[in-house]
Amino acid sequence: MAKQLLPHTAISTWSGFLYQGRVALYHVLKLLNEKNEPQLNELYVQIDSIEDFSIITYNDNAEVTPITIHQVKAIKSELYSTYKEDFKKLETKKIKLGNLNVNAFFHLAVKNEQTKDEIKARHPQIEIYCYEDNEEFCPLNEIDSKIRNQLTLALVKYNIIGHDNVRTIEILYDVLEKIVSDKVVHIHSLNHGGIKIGIAAYENPIPLSVFLNVIREDISANIQNESYFERKIRANLNRYYQEYCFESDSIGIEPSVKDKMDHYLYYFNALSSKEFKSFLQNIRPHKKIHFKNLQEYTDGSLHEDEIKDAFLVILSELKESNNNHGVGWKCDNKKNYFPTTITLSNNLQNKKRISERILNVALSNMIDVPFNSDYLVTTECNVESIQLLANKISDVSEPDSDKIINWKKLALIDLETAKIKLNG
Repeated sequence: MAKQLLPHTAISTWSGFLYQGRVALYHVLKLLNEKNEPQLNELYVQIDSIEDFSIITYNDNAEVTPITIHQVKAIKSELYSTYKEDFKKLETKKIKLGNLNVNAFFHLAVKNEQTKDEIKARHPQIEIYCYEDNEEFCPLNEIDSKIRNQLTLALVKYNIIGHDNVRTIEILYDVLEKIVSDKVVHIHSLNHGGIKIGIAAYENPIPLSVFLNVIREDISANIQNESYFERKIRANLNRYYQEYCFESDSIGIEPSVKDKMDHYLYYFNALSSKEFKSFLQNIRPHKKIHFKNLQEYTDGSLHEDEIKDAFLVILSELKESNNNHGVGWKCDNKKNYFPTTITLSNNLQNKKRISERILNVALSNMIDVPFNSDYLVTTECNVESIQLLANKISDVSEPDSDKIINWKKLALIDLETAKIKLNG
């Protein structure tokens, strides 16, 4: 492979996979609609390398030739001054590439106080990217609908059935998004294996023909089964994370906290199907996790408030995990703590109800967390002993009773108390 060109300085972050990755998918689908198939066969999308994403081709010497480079900013600010330095850096990047034919695009998630023409006058080397109807920005909550629209247009263009079927569009969207997420997981895995992440990203672009081939495939293999609903849950978790970070930016969030949260999100996305299901059950010990069909998915799917208002808050406000690079903490007195999505207030009725639910789920599913933890961290609910408050120990039959005895002192602890014990 050719020598890496002007590596993107933010490559080590995971967040490029989220809003940035969806914007990249939108642009790829837009190219599928604008270009013919021979042209598409020459193009690749490169994630988080030269820039947040780039469209590249290879010359006769197998060297990377950038065609467009794209920087994406999911920042909750309308001020020109917020982006001024990034505009300058993107201009410098284009100039250093030394290719007059390269177009440099800047993607905004919020309408800027200055128009694209005013920004162009100040920064003539770059363009503000425009979406449908010449819109100069794309909010986080609109990128999904824009992707679906481009996907529908692509199905029509290539005479593929399903453009008028909502379920077909949804399944194809999930599969296409997974192409991008799997590539990012692969790149980060190579990095964990010792390859510099800039090199790993540079040498692993995705051919645009892959996306076209997917929408041409028979989607009957992607029926609404457990794998399908798992992809939906992973996508929701990623979306809640992106929105949480976007909202946190408006009140200020330390770079070290962003890095910590990115590490967590890489961990979640790298989990195998079995590990991911176990992870979901462990952070939601009060709910039985099943998603083999639509009913189970509907009944047990992640809720936005429990992820944003509990789980992600707990991860962001407590120190980085020291539990084998996963989630969880061990304090100085060797007690184990584990985060949850529990948002109930600290009244007796709630404490008894949540204790009974956790005990019932544990007895029926034999989940891991109760047997490996001393404290489950909640937003504000405290219970000294789940088993004693639930008063269910008499219902336990052999051989499970021996196992239950090992965690009869399992407790719930509120976040503020946990911060004192863990953060020091």
